[in-house]
Amino acid sequence: ATEKGEEGGEEIKASRLMGLRERRKGASGERELRRLLCDALGIEITRNLAQSHRGGCDLLGVGPWALEVKRQERLALTQWWYQACEQSVDAIPALAYRLSRKPWLFMVPLEYLLERDCCQDWFSRPTATLDLEGFCLLTREIVAEEGDYAA
Repeated sequence: ATEKGEEGGEEIKASRLMGLRERRKGASGERELRRLLCDALGIEITRNLAQSHRGGCDLLGVGPWALEVKRQERLALTQWWYQACEQSVDAIPALAYRLSRKPWLFMVPLEYLLERDCCQDWFSRPTATLDLEGFCLLTREIVAEEGDYAA
């Protein structure tokens, strides 16, 4: 029984360590993207430090977007997009993701790009993927047309 308990304890420690590493990598990704967007857009963007307790998007003040940030080794776009849509209560969902040694990409609702139309069921709608430059161009255009979205 002791050996089993020790093995189980090691598995729990490994699991906690992996969770800690993932959270650190996620926070690092949020800080990295925040700096890039602040520089490119010339606006103040903040990390939502209450997200783990109260939910919500990862970065605040990015135009109309409720931005979910993922920096991972493996793509899980369906799962990530679902999370982005679920947490975008009063904003337009956007997913920013980056694999190791790859550039940032952004998934946004296609209907919003074409018509600036809002709907309640973003998850089942078509999306478009933009690079950092395209996302910033779009965000600047939307803010210029629709006004300031600063949090």
